[in-house]
Amino acid sequence: MRIIFVLTYPTHHGIADQGEWLRWDNRDRRMPGILAEHGVDVELWGLAREPLDTLSALPGVAPYPIRLFAPSNPQAKTRDQWSDTMVAAAKADPADLFVLIGSNGGAGYELFDRVLRPGRRRFALVIGGDYWSRIVPHADLLFPESAVQESLLTAPGWRFWRRAIPGSGMQRLPKTIDTARFAPVEAEKRYDVIATSRLTRYKKFDEIAALGRQHRVAVIGDGPQAGKLKARFPWVDWLGHVPNGQVPAMLAQARLFFHAGRRDYFPRAIPEAMACGLPVAAFDDRIGPDVIPPACGLLVRDADYAAKVAALLADPGALVAMGAAARAHVVATHGARSSEAACARLMELCR
Repeated sequence: MRIIFVLTYPTHHGIADQGEWLRWDNRDRRMPGILAEHGVDVELWGLAREPLDTLSALPGVAPYPIRLFAPSNPQAKTRDQWSDTMVAAAKADPADLFVLIGSNGGAGYELFDRVLRPGRRRFALVIGGDYWSRIVPHADLLFPESAVQESLLTAPGWRFWRRAIPGSGMQRLPKTIDTARFAPVEAEKRYDVIATSRLTRYKKFDEIAALGRQHRVAVIGDGPQAGKLKARFPWVDWLGHVPNGQVPAMLAQARLFFHAGRRDYFPRAIPEAMACGLPVAAFDDRIGPDVIPPACGLLVRDADYAAKVAALLADPGALVAMGAAARAHVVATHGARSSEAACARLMELCR
């Protein structure tokens, strides 16, 4: 049995340093290792600025090969990059199943158009961000992350041109958080509210900035809009890029994590903050109580987010209780082995 995982976005999409990416311990890296423990011949493929063949050696799971291919169109936006070499390797590989990580990355589209669809190759799809793309209805198995995504897939509603996906063709996939590293630590509370985000034109920071008028607010992250955002909202502490291993120490300096994004269904930053013992607030446009249970934080709207955040920050007892509940929730549902059921489903699909 052979399964190949493919990152549809380049490793350098959000992380400039390849060494930092190789040190990351997350679901994308752990699922292949769990399958390797069961004797599956498994590899993880992706794009990187420079090609690399190496071995993943995360603690607690079996090692497996990682193949990184240089993009054929490096001048393109990272989300649109793909590799002719990867396509040729996929055509020649006898894999029983491909698992695309991400529904709309350029590497995924290219593999689908040139290998998977014309060759009638079987593939599963991990839906990390956008729940729909032209690839989605062709997958043999979908892994959504949230109840909102599932409901939109099973009942497209007014989007009549989209094929409804039966529940039998999906399985909920939890996040995988290193809860030993993302854990509460004692630190001076320099900030009332903290957020993490890439600083791009697709992100909106007006709400974060508005909170900064009343509270001490900081944002972890870098990106092409960093200069403009610093100039527009100078009262916010823009912390820049923080290596993933140092993020827990930064989160520990805040009392509340606020996710202001409106395009996300289940951003990884939310369970990371919860694992560090922070209550989390997010807008309920796309994020539901399965992502942030009521005991763990706040689901807010435009009309009430400022008042709800202020009320929670004024209640130290509620902050402590929510933070403890948030930590317990992530440990119970998003730990290092959280994807075992999904891995079992992939093996069933190959039989």
